Amino acid sequence: MAITDILSAAQDGHYYAKAAAACGLSEADGKRVISRFAPAIASKLKAKAQSDAEAFEALLDLLEEGGDSSDLNDAEAMTGREALADGAAILDELYGSKAAAEKSLGAEGEAEGKAAALSATAVMAALAASNGARLASTPQQAAETGGGGLLSIILGALLKGLLQGAQRQLAPKRRRRRYTYSTRRRTTTRRRRTRTPGLDDIFKDIFKT
Repeated sequence: MAITDILSAAQDGHYYAKAAAACGLSEADGKRVISRFAPAIASKLKAKAQSDAEAFEALLDLLEEGGDSSDLNDAEAMTGREALADGAAILDELYGSKAAAEKSLGAEGEAEGKAAALSATAVMAALAASNGARLASTPQQAAETGGGGLLSIILGALLKGLLQGAQRQLAPKRRRRRYTYSTRRRTTTRRRRTRTPGLDDIFKDIFKT
């Protein structure tokens, strides 16, 4: 699905309405501007990762942390104060400043500025959900845990799932993932990756038509 379809399906079909309400927009206006902003931000992110090796590595690090649809389906994670802060930081990283981002995107007024920030967070969350599980279990990680090929990867994934299930039972509340990557750009070191996916592969679900 394209990014707009991914967001349309999130939160039982109520993402746009909740995001619009968080911005102070009508549902129709919120959907209209986010549907315009999100693909543009995704394109900017892809172009930056293509031209900046450090940004590409930081993006891969973020995606390799693993992801699912839990944040996409959590209204607070996608529209709350932290989502706005993450989005503003992402826009600053991609465009040089949030103000420059709003000008480039054609965002008018405070409400559409908030929509731009939420759109940036939504793009990162959608990328994490569509790539995280696939990139988290790589051949290199299997080797680090003893090797054994596909069976080891499957068993490792099952064990990870059991552990995560136990953690969810014990944890009082799931911590929201952070989607900013500017800090990672300053601290990350280039990893030895057995397989590095191409940008077209990473973004294929975002730009489907």
